[in-house]
Amino acid sequence: MAFDTLRGQYTKEHFWYCEVEVNSNTYRFCENRYTLPVGLSAIPTMTGQTMSPARIDLGGGLGVRATASVSMNEHQDYTIYGTASAPVRFWANWRAKNAGYQGGRLSIYSGYIENNIYSTDNFQRRDYVIESFSMTEKGVSLTAKDTLKLASNDRAKAPQKSAGKLSADIIDTTTSITLTPAGVGASGYPASGFGRMGDEVVSFTRSGDNFTIVRSQYTTLAIEHSQNDEFQLCLQYSDSLADIAYDLLTEYAGVPAAQIDKSQWDSESDLYFPGLYETLITEPIGVSDLLKELGESAPHYLFWDERVNKIIMTAVKPPPDSSDVYTPEANFLSGSVSVKDKTAMRVSTVIVNFGQKDPTEKLDEIRNYKQGYIRITPTSIAKYGGIQAYKVINSRWINNSNRAAAIRLAAKWGRRFQDTPREVSFSLDAKDGALWTGDPLFINSDLVLDETTGNRYDMPVQVISAGESKAYKYTAIEHGYGIELPEDLDSDDPNQRLVVLAGNIENINLRAEYDSVYPDVLDTYDIVFVFDSSCVTGSTSLTEAVNTGSFPGTLANPIKLDVRGLILGLGGTGASTGGSSTAGGLGLKLAANIRLVNSGIIGGGGAGGEDTSSVGVQAAGGGGAGYLNGVAGTGTNNNGSAGIVTQAQDGTNTSGGSGGFASSTDGFEPQEATGEDGGGLGDSTSGSAGGAAIDRDGFTITYITTGDIRGSIL
Repeated sequence: MAFDTLRGQYTKEHFWYCEVEVNSNTYRFCENRYTLPVGLSAIPTMTGQTMSPARIDLGGGLGVRATASVSMNEHQDYTIYGTASAPVRFWANWRAKNAGYQGGRLSIYSGYIENNIYSTDNFQRRDYVIESFSMTEKGVSLTAKDTLKLASNDRAKAPQKSAGKLSADIIDTTTSITLTPAGVGASGYPASGFGRMGDEVVSFTRSGDNFTIVRSQYTTLAIEHSQNDEFQLCLQYSDSLADIAYDLLTEYAGVPAAQIDKSQWDSESDLYFPGLYETLITEPIGVSDLLKELGESAPHYLFWDERVNKIIMTAVKPPPDSSDVYTPEANFLSGSVSVKDKTAMRVSTVIVNFGQKDPTEKLDEIRNYKQGYIRITPTSIAKYGGIQAYKVINSRWINNSNRAAAIRLAAKWGRRFQDTPREVSFSLDAKDGALWTGDPLFINSDLVLDETTGNRYDMPVQVISAGESKAYKYTAIEHGYGIELPEDLDSDDPNQRLVVLAGNIENINLRAEYDSVYPDVLDTYDIVFVFDSSCVTGSTSLTEAVNTGSFPGTLANPIKLDVRGLILGLGGTGASTGGSSTAGGLGLKLAANIRLVNSGIIGGGGAGGEDTSSVGVQAAGGGGAGYLNGVAGTGTNNNGSAGIVTQAQDGTNTSGGSGGFASSTDGFEPQEATGEDGGGLGDSTSGSAGGAAIDRDGFTITYITTGDIRGSIL
C-alpha cells in the first residue's frame, strides 16, 4: 500500500480479491499485503489472476467462453480443519471435502481501495463456473469459465435421458404399454406427451407405469418393438425464441435464472423474431447444439457479459444510426490497430430447408423437409467475381406453416454478410474502458477507407470480444447490412406480422393460419398474408377456398392480402349425357375488413357445361375452371355408328374444358352433337351458375391493387 507522504494519507490503489463457493460454503481470498484493507474479511493468500474474455459468435450460438484462473498459496489452517497439534493443509483438505467442485462459483473482484478502506461500491464482480483444480506443495490454481459453460454438450442435454423400458414385446397395433422399472412412470414422465420407441414417435397419456399410446405420430411408422426397448420422453416446443432459449438454459443446463435478464430477452425476441418456433426433439441433444440451431433459425447470438453477470441476447439487425466514433487521434493506443478481412463470413446465397417431416431423422437429411427457400444477393455475387458463398440452414424449428420465418432468417443472414466483413483489433486506455462486448461503435482510421471515395469514413462495427488487463483490448467486426430485396417482404419491419402461403392449399382459414404462428393480435400490428406465386389455394367443395377468419375491428390497418398466386373456387362438374352440370364454388369469403393487393388471380369456379344430344348422338359437357379442376361429363357417343367421337375435357385452374363432340354418318341424314364448354373462372353456363370471386359478407375491401378478379363480388 503506497503512502502519500506530502498529504499524510494513503492513496487510491488497484486491488483484487476472489470468492470460491462450493456446496453452499463460501471462501474469500485476497492479495497478501502488508496492511489488509479495513472492512474486508479474506484469507491473504491470492497470488495472481487472469481473465480471458468471451467472444461472440455472430453465426449464432454461444461463441467462445470467457475463462478465468486464480492462484493461491497453500497454508495451514488451525481453526477450521485441524488443531494446533495437528494442522492440515487448507487446500488439500478443501479438495478432499469438495470433490464435486465442478459447477461451483468463482467470482473475481477488481477495483480499488482508498485510504486503506474497503467498499463494495468500488469493485466490479465477475462470476465464473469452476472447471478444474490443480495443486502443488506450494499452492493451488483454480480455473473457471463463464456460466454458459453449464450449457456445453457434455454437461447438459435436452430432453434428459429417460430410464423407462418396455416391459414386454409389442406389435404394430398395440395401444397400451407398461414401463419398467416400477415407479419410473411417475418419476420420469408427465401425465401426457410424446415418446419415442426406436424410430417411431407416439403420443401418450399415463397412469402410473401404464401408458395409453397413439401410434405413428409425426409421420413415423408403427412397427414392432421388443421388451426392454427404451421409451424416450420427447421434448416439444411451440413458443417464442426467448421462452425456448430460457427453458433450455434454466431447466436443462441449470443456469441460474438470476443470470438471465428475461425482460431484455423478451423485448429482443418480440421485436425481431415475432411468432412461434416449433419442434419435437426425440432424443437427448446437447443444449449448446440446440442453441446453435436456434441462433441460425432465428439469427441472434447469446453471450456472457461479465460486467453485469448476465447472459445477453442480441438479434442480427442493422447497425444503429448513431454511435460513438473512435479514432487513432483521440482513442486508440498507438500501434494497436489491425484490420483483417474475414472472407469466410461472406454470404451471397442462403438456403433454408424447413417443415421437418420425421423428427427421428438426422438434421441434415434434406429429403426430410417439406419446403425449401433460397435467397440470392446478385450484387454480392457480381462484386466478388461471380463467386457464390453459401449458407445452408436445415431447421427443425420452423414448421411447414411458418414460411415467413424462413424468409426472415434468409434476409437477415443475406443482408448482414453480403459483403466480406473486416475484423478490427485495437486497444484503449482506461478512460475509454466502458466500451464492452456487444457494443456498437464507429471506427474512423486511415486503415479503413471508403470503397468509392478512398477517404476515411465512419465504419460501423460490433465489439465481439473485450478484455481488461493493463490496457483494454478489443476485437470488433464490421457491421454491414445490405439493402432489402423485394422477396424479403419487409421482414425487418418490427410491427409486421407476416404469413406466407405456398404450394397447393385447400379450404384455408387465415385466422387459424395466423394463430399457428403468432400468439397474439395487437391493434398496432400490420398483419399481412402473402399468397406467393407458387400458391394455388382452392376448395374441395362449394364452400369458399379462403376464409379470412375473424380479426379485431380495432386494428389500426385492416389485414392485408397480397395475392401473387391463385385463389380459386371449385370447378363445376360437366353434365354427363342425360344428367345435369353443377355450379362453380366461391373463391374468397370475408369475415374481416381487408386491404387487397392482387397481382395474381382471384376467381370463382366456372360452372360445368351442359350435355347435348340429337338423333343417335350424345355429347357430355366440359368441366368448369377452378381448383380440383371441374370434371368433364361422360357419355359422349354415337351409339356405335360410324363417325367421330371426342370426349369432353376437364377444366384447368383458369379455363373451362371443352364439351364433347359426336357425329354419325349412318342413316339418311348425318347427325352431330357438341356438348357445352365448361365455364371459365366465375362464368356461368346454360344450366349452372359460376361461383362468386369474393363474398364480402358485409365487410369492406380497400383496393390497393385490384388486379385480375374473375367472377362476381357479392
